[in-house]
Amino acid sequence: MTAAKCAALAELARERQMELDGAIAAWRQGPGADVRFWCGPGCGNCCTLTVNATLPEALAIAAALDGPRQERLAATAEGIIAHARQCSDARTFLSGYRHAVGPCPFLDDDANCTIYSLRPLACRALLSTRPPDWCGVNLAGLPGYERDAFLASLDRAVVAWPTHYAAVPQELAADFERGLVFAMIRFAGFGVTGNLPLLVWLAGQPGLEGALSGSPAQFQQFLASHHADRPFLVQIDVP
Repeated sequence: MTAAKCAALAELARERQMELDGAIAAWRQGPGADVRFWCGPGCGNCCTLTVNATLPEALAIAAALDGPRQERLAATAEGIIAHARQCSDARTFLSGYRHAVGPCPFLDDDANCTIYSLRPLACRALLSTRPPDWCGVNLAGLPGYERDAFLASLDRAVVAWPTHYAAVPQELAADFERGLVFAMIRFAGFGVTGNLPLLVWLAGQPGLEGALSGSPAQFQQFLASHHADRPFLVQIDVP
């Protein structure tokens, strides 16, 4: 895939993100008008969760990073790969991610997002119906009575139960993500999704464009050369 095609995919990701913003805004002015959200500057607890994104979104972010953020990203990618090597499956990887990897490398010292205008669809759609502290809580670690009381307090008509995040924005984002994957399939013959920081790091590595110009097997070899070929790190979608 040429640099021009990569740039076109990145621009398409930006267009889809703006469309999602508009769709969420329309929902919040309509059916979601009575739902209170607690998200705001510096509330960064959700930014310690694993985030999956599409490669077109990662390409857009990678193109905008300066030197210090690239260095921080490289350190996070190293931590993700090291953690993945210790995990036999996705469940183990996800359960230990916060402790092993830490917060998103794109947060500043005040827990504000430094790529806010470029943040992926998944981040745009994660809207909390509970105060920010709950976004940093591992429900599995709570006493049973406290966990049960919290779950009982959630409105299942609003949230993506058993989380406290609104369901409709995530459903909208999933549709736009599928659209980006299909667009990438048209450009490259296959689509790529995966762990956000790792994908952004890979987007800046030499050989990416060549790997995207080949077959899915060749792209898998590119992932293996960067120790990123675990299936719960990067997923390859073929038509």
